[in-house]
Amino acid sequence: MKFTTWKITLLAMLLLGHVSAYSQQVERPMRELVAPAIDFFVPHWYINIQAGGAYDIGEAKFIKLLSPALQATIGYEFNEYVGARAGVSGFWARNEYAYPEAKYKWNFIQPAVDVRANLSNIFMGRDIERVYDLYAFLGAGAALSFNNDDAEKADQRFGIDFQKLWKDTRWNPVVRGGLGADFWMNDNLAFNVEGNVNMLPDHFNSKRGRYDNRDWHFNLLIGLRINLGPSYGLVEPQYRDIPQPVAPPVSNFQDEDGVALVEYVQFELNKSVIRSSEYNKILRVVSYLHEHPKAHVELTGFADKLTGNASINQRLSVERAQAVAKFLSERGISYGRISEYAKGDRVQPFQVNEDNRVTICIVIDEGLTEEVQQLRESIK
Repeated sequence: MKFTTWKITLLAMLLLGHVSAYSQQVERPMRELVAPAIDFFVPHWYINIQAGGAYDIGEAKFIKLLSPALQATIGYEFNEYVGARAGVSGFWARNEYAYPEAKYKWNFIQPAVDVRANLSNIFMGRDIERVYDLYAFLGAGAALSFNNDDAEKADQRFGIDFQKLWKDTRWNPVVRGGLGADFWMNDNLAFNVEGNVNMLPDHFNSKRGRYDNRDWHFNLLIGLRINLGPSYGLVEPQYRDIPQPVAPPVSNFQDEDGVALVEYVQFELNKSVIRSSEYNKILRVVSYLHEHPKAHVELTGFADKLTGNASINQRLSVERAQAVAKFLSERGISYGRISEYAKGDRVQPFQVNEDNRVTICIVIDEGLTEEVQQLRESIK
């Protein structure tokens, strides 16, 4: 017999279906969380490459005093709050002498060292899921100014007394600070925006200051931050396997009339997670339902009246019933055979307050004893 393509495909589908059905029948071992996953900060290097515009305070219109700016830095994050960086900025700056009008520009290179604080981590705590980090920095450096030919020519042509005119080159000390933000595109790459202000001596722009003896140079920059290594590490969650409890024989829980099986699944205060000590109770219900295909189960969740409030307790009772229903479903009991009810703290089936943190499971089969029927009526 010659296998055609569709026959081979059909055979493969049948084999996959058989494997899938078998894998669903294999019970996965239950596990209990011992230690949750945690992340931790990793000190790391990074680089910033930025470009933008600069402004020097002067006597002309704002637009006439704008110039391009570049900045490149390399930094190190010591911890999640504080780091340091070193780099160089500059390009050229411009200014204008008002009377007579004389426009001029000069070049400068400004190396500097900054201390950088991560404001987001300081005030909001470190969060590896956060997509932005705000930071502030304060630093110092020196500006090497050169190529002041425009000012020299204006001084010679118009006889301007610049007073602070410098020639050839000049070093100026700088104090600087600013704010910025990193917008993370992935763990190692961020889009960066930064604004900074630089305070320099009055010689920086060749003119005597009108109100003080300092010059001010402002930058607004955009660029990229690139981490040169991981910024955090992860410790995987730790689990331990819980031995699968063996359900006792179900024949002990059925009388001659096919009486329903009743189990009380207890919960801890303000919790809806099933404790391992309660698994046996639910597994008895699972065994009974597997052996009696016509039976079904009623799950009714409760909460104790002396804790919380009506709204919280109603939610808890819903979640407790749902937790038991999910446990049953994961062990092959169809949701069509499960009925869920939630009474909150409106009904208290037990006199001891703590006992009312419970889901009552009643398996309905061919007949009910008067005792079980009374229980069903009492918790409605």
